[in-house]
Amino acid sequence: MPAYDYRCQSCNDVFEKTQRITEPAGAQCPKCGSENCTRLITGGTFHLKGSGWYQSDYGGKSGAPPKAEAAPESCPNADCCGGCSAADVN
Repeated sequence: MPAYDYRCQSCNDVFEKTQRITEPAGAQCPKCGSENCTRLITGGTFHLKGSGWYQSDYGGKSGAPPKAEAAPESCPNADCCGGCSAADVN
């Protein structure tokens, strides 16, 4: 069964209550006994386990940086963008 977080509107206490998904939202504050409690939206715990996921297969690998393209043979400038010819440079 999932656990939901609630905040009491009377005393601002935050607590957790385990409820079925089909149960209507609502809880009684364990601190002051008020039933004026609001369900909070929280991030769940979600872990990708096993192979085939980004985190396990690609996320932690740090490979070599991609190699820069070599300048064309017609270009005398090694740092050139590759879009010129020897005639353009001279």
